[in-house]
Amino acid sequence: MMAKWKSILPVASIILCLLAVVALAALALWILPAVLTRQPSDGMTAAERLKAANDVRAPLVAFLVAIGAAGTLLFTARTYVLSREGHVTDRYTKAVGQLGDESSPVRIGGVYALERIGKDSTKDRTTIIYVLGAFIRERSKVMRERQDEPPEDVKAGLRVAGRLLAISDSGLDLRGADLRNTDLSCLPKDQVLLDEAKREGATPLRDA
Repeated sequence: MMAKWKSILPVASIILCLLAVVALAALALWILPAVLTRQPSDGMTAAERLKAANDVRAPLVAFLVAIGAAGTLLFTARTYVLSREGHVTDRYTKAVGQLGDESSPVRIGGVYALERIGKDSTKDRTTIIYVLGAFIRERSKVMRERQDEPPEDVKAGLRVAGRLLAISDSGLDLRGADLRNTDLSCLPKDQVLLDEAKREGATPLRDA
């Protein structure tokens, strides 16, 4: 039943729009000119009454055309905004999916894809910084017993987070991360949480 209604609604919307256009056309071309020129009409010939109606009809039609153009412009702008938002959402979803890939180069590509989205979309920047924080916290703990430095994808995440923090008031949550022997100079001190993070051998955060 719901699917049936969904298929009917677009057709009904088109029909209502057509009826509205017909009603406005009738209003501008016949009804309003006749009403506005009804008085005074004594002593006027048929030709004079027709001219008076046409004189009223012309600005009404121009007004409706202007309204139609404005409506078309608003609809086009709205469509563009929705299309752009959908495109950003698709890019974001794909980039986040790359962070969970088994291949390090793919994960690094996802990190840099998130940076581009964060620079393009102000409203998504805070969320992306949060995602990068979670990514760094989890990835920094993987296989650290066998290496002195964090993996390359973590380094990329730190660099990207630092650049996004520079254009944001958000904070980066690295609490509990394994940041031993990590270069943290790309991160501003006043925007990073480091409670319980391992930082032996790490370079200090930069002053704001």
